[in-house]
Amino acid sequence: MKRIASFLLVLLSVLWSCSSDEVRLADSGFFPVQIGFFQVYDVNEIIYTAFNPPQSLTYQLRVEVLDAFENQGGGLTYVTYRSKRETDSDPWDYLDTWSVRKTDQFALVAEGNTTYAKLVFPLRVNASWNGNQFNDEGEDEYTLEQYGGAFNAGNGISFSDVIVVNQNRESNLVFKDDRLEVYSFEKGLVYSEYQVWQYNCSGGTCTGQINNGKYRKMVLTDYGVE
Repeated sequence: MKRIASFLLVLLSVLWSCSSDEVRLADSGFFPVQIGFFQVYDVNEIIYTAFNPPQSLTYQLRVEVLDAFENQGGGLTYVTYRSKRETDSDPWDYLDTWSVRKTDQFALVAEGNTTYAKLVFPLRVNASWNGNQFNDEGEDEYTLEQYGGAFNAGNGISFSDVIVVNQNRESNLVFKDDRLEVYSFEKGLVYSEYQVWQYNCSGGTCTGQINNGKYRKMVLTDYGVE
C-alpha cells in the first residue's frame, strides 16, 4: 500500500511539473521576442501643454529586435530599435533604442534607462505586481484583468487570445492616470492606451480643462519575423 501511495505521489509530481512547464511556455507566448521579430503600430497622440493649444500627432511606429547579448543573470537581453514615419510611403526614421528580456518571473522592458515589469509569470487573472519594481519611480501596481477571450480595439479592429493589463485607472478633479496594455498570443503588445494629465486648478477650483499631459493610443497593424 505504501508503495502504491509513493508511486501516486511521484506520478502527481511529474504531472504537475509538466503542467507547470506548459503553463510557463504558454504564458511566454504573450511576450514573443527573438532577433528579427518586428511590430508595426498606428499611433494617435495628443500632447497638452499649459500655454499652447493641444498638439495632435498621427504616425506609425515600428519596433524591431535587432540584436541580443548575454546579461548578468545568464539570460539574453534583446536590443530593440524603434522607428517612426507619418505615412506608408515615408521612410522609417530612427527614434530610439530600448531593450527587453524575460526571466522565469517577469517580462521586462527597458524604456531607455528605466526598466518596467510589464508582465509577471505565471499569468493569472487578478494577479497584481509592482510595475516599478526594477526602477526607482515608486510603487505602481499593475493588475492582470483578463486572460483569454477577445479585445475590441475600436474601428472594427479586435484581437483574440489576449491578456489585458490595467497599469492604473485613477481619475479625480485634479488629475487623470489611466493606462492599459493588451497582449495577444504570439503577437505581443497589440494595444496600448495612455491617458495621463493634470487639470487646470486655481484657488481650490478645478475647471476640467487639461493643463498638461499626454494621450496616446497604439494599435498593432503588422508583425512578423524578418
